[in-house]
Amino acid sequence: MIFTDNVEKWSTSICFAVLTMIPQVHVSAYTQCEYSLLKVNYVRDCPTDAVSWNKAAERMDCQSIKQNCSGLNPQQHVFQYHCVVNGWMNATLEVCAFNRSILGYCAEFNTRGAMIQDHYATDCTNHEPPCPSNYNSAEAYKYPTCYNMARQNRLISQENPVSSTARLVENTAMMFASIIFGVLI
Repeated sequence: MIFTDNVEKWSTSICFAVLTMIPQVHVSAYTQCEYSLLKVNYVRDCPTDAVSWNKAAERMDCQSIKQNCSGLNPQQHVFQYHCVVNGWMNATLEVCAFNRSILGYCAEFNTRGAMIQDHYATDCTNHEPPCPSNYNSAEAYKYPTCYNMARQNRLISQENPVSSTARLVENTAMMFASIIFGVLI
């Protein structure tokens, strides 16, 4: 009994020591690349068929962009043309970025993160036509309801009397008031 207790303690200690000595392996589905920001064009409409998508892709010439992001093999990981919604779902934009799997949501380009990602507020599996639960971001043109939602949101924001400029002025005034108030205290 004493022997088995000691063996158990020693084996736990040895396992811990071995695990802490193994170098950490970083596995990542890294798709962020600041070079994507070089070719971002806000557009009124995105292509909704393969022919117009391919024409737009030719015009953008995404494969010609030299990038060195995350040490990915440049022959396997090349930029592809995308036309997707923005993070606020009120605009559509063309961008050269790495493609990725989108899991049942509209595909968006996150300008802050410089990457294509799922727009988690817009589940498109219930749209007509529905997007599948897993699709390639470079095939977003097959699911035009995402573009329609962005267009609708854009029209609503244009009708809204409080512009983004007015909100910026209001936020800046609040920030300065906070700074002044903080200095006085």
